[in-house]
Amino acid sequence: MNADPAYGQNFVSPFKADSVSQLVVSGPRKSRLLVSRLRRDTPGHGLVAAPQHEGGRVFSVLLQLREQTNRELFLDEKCVHRGSYAARTTSIVNHIEKPLANLLSPFDNLMFTVPQTALDEIADERGVTRINQLHCPPGGVFDETIWHLGNALLPALERPHEVGSLYAQQVMLAINTYFAHTFGGLRPIRDANGMLAPWQFRRATQMMTSLSDDDLSLKELASQCGLSASYFVRAFKATTGDSPHRWILRHRIECSKAMLAHGEASLVDIAASCGFADQSHFTRMFKSFVGITPAAWRRSVKA
Repeated sequence: MNADPAYGQNFVSPFKADSVSQLVVSGPRKSRLLVSRLRRDTPGHGLVAAPQHEGGRVFSVLLQLREQTNRELFLDEKCVHRGSYAARTTSIVNHIEKPLANLLSPFDNLMFTVPQTALDEIADERGVTRINQLHCPPGGVFDETIWHLGNALLPALERPHEVGSLYAQQVMLAINTYFAHTFGGLRPIRDANGMLAPWQFRRATQMMTSLSDDDLSLKELASQCGLSASYFVRAFKATTGDSPHRWILRHRIECSKAMLAHGEASLVDIAASCGFADQSHFTRMFKSFVGITPAAWRRSVKA
């Protein structure tokens, strides 16, 4: 997932954060989608300027995971906001406006780096007019969709070894598309919510069950079906009721059930054989789907 650490580092290097975690995934075509979690537990960070990017226009979309009580924001050397940013607040800056923030209090936020190239690709694959701006009031807005999508990315930032690239790509594409719709006015696509053809479903699921998480690519799955990435995700869910990532997890759980019921393999070995990161990851996923732990389920079927 983090194929280009230098790309991500360029956007967080100005911050004197106590901890930084990042996720970089491929956009719909050639762009890169980046999210960074930045946390600092002490006050007095001071001024930080958004870096300029040689690749063109860039926006930063910030989601506050906790309240930032004291902050100033300057655009083109003019103060446009002074005060607090409440938890769950989403705010946006356009790097071309030379944003400068005075970070006076501790902070914990997700910073999504949205390049213009990604916005262009999202529009192009939908066949709608491109947008060239993301905008919300300087003081930010409350948006429950962004809050839930942002929180869905926390496991990928905290435990990347447990979260496959397919999941990260799905959520990152969804949230960047949402930014384009909500803050850029991108026209939503209106289709019949079509389903995958049998050959498309067969080809996609063959890849999903034969490749490891590291080798799975949403872009490649969609390409093999002759579809754009976003359309593929919608069509797959319309066909199966699950997102691609959740379908894979469900398939792995069913495979593990067969091993639990008909053999004596250890939970560690079953976790590895079925594609889970480790026994702990296997146990959490199994319980979330089945309602009980793998060990309890094995005892119940063998009783």
